[in-house]
Amino acid sequence: MKLNISSKAPLDYPRIDVQFKPEVTSFSERIKHLYKVLAGTPYYSADRSGISRLLDAGCQIFGFEHALLLRRLSQQVAEVVATSESDDDEDPFYMGQHIHVENTPSEQIFSDGASHHYKNVPSIAAYSAAFSYNGVDVNAYIGTLVSSSSTEPMVVCFFSSTPKEADFSAEDIETIELLAEGVACMIDLQKAQAQRKLTDQAMFAMGSVKTLDEYLQQAKLPEVYGVPARVVEVLQRRIGRAQLGIGHVAEELNLSKRTLQRRLQQQDISFAELRDQVRFHYSIDYLIKQHLSIDSISASLDFSDRTSFTNAFKRWTGLSPSTFRKLFRDYV
Repeated sequence: MKLNISSKAPLDYPRIDVQFKPEVTSFSERIKHLYKVLAGTPYYSADRSGISRLLDAGCQIFGFEHALLLRRLSQQVAEVVATSESDDDEDPFYMGQHIHVENTPSEQIFSDGASHHYKNVPSIAAYSAAFSYNGVDVNAYIGTLVSSSSTEPMVVCFFSSTPKEADFSAEDIETIELLAEGVACMIDLQKAQAQRKLTDQAMFAMGSVKTLDEYLQQAKLPEVYGVPARVVEVLQRRIGRAQLGIGHVAEELNLSKRTLQRRLQQQDISFAELRDQVRFHYSIDYLIKQHLSIDSISASLDFSDRTSFTNAFKRWTGLSPSTFRKLFRDYV
């Protein structure tokens, strides 16, 4: 049975080079391989690109040429949500493509929710002597259901145009179920990221949250001269290295605490205001760019404890440090 596709043009989707390897048979090696794939997929790539990396890993593990993540549109038709990557311009599969799945193992998985595998598909009476996905003959196949909390069930399947010599093992079933769990996690994470960005946009629109650029502008180091400028320089040198109390700063400036206060008052500036601005400036860098823990930031900025830093940051921005990081970590 020849299975047709829609005439929809391929989507413009970034490709990564794939070097297919012989089948990875050792289960421990498979786990290591999957770990390397996940470890090499940044948090920000928890999208179709990340899913395709997992599908690539499955192809390499099973020694198969193709992998598809399918969403059921009807009993006869499914949509390709993700594919294994290839640098071949003649690759017959692309995201958004519609393929017929009636009388195929994928349809059976959608129906009963169980894993299915066939080392020689044409020998199975339930299916036609030879079936193909978009002209690619399917002779060996393994697939299972992907159960995500944020979308309807999907099927992930791996297949080859040549029969498989050996039977599928229990480790093969466990492997594809692990792959399906990984795909489901990426789908859920992708959904959560999209929802968070919608929430962020709504908050920005209501004016309850500023843009990151506005916060960075607000947190600029103070433009001051004379003694206040020297105070800022000392505070910057001491950040993360020494205490930031006025007595310590005055000592480094060879001034008494009272003299320093008087010099600052003459310019209508308080030490607390200068220190707050310097702390605010560095706190954003530590939260967004350096990804330091809240406790580490509190210590580096010489707060007595985490709570004191959190209260100060809320005073500066209206947001807790953890909320600020969640809002803006994708923007830098």
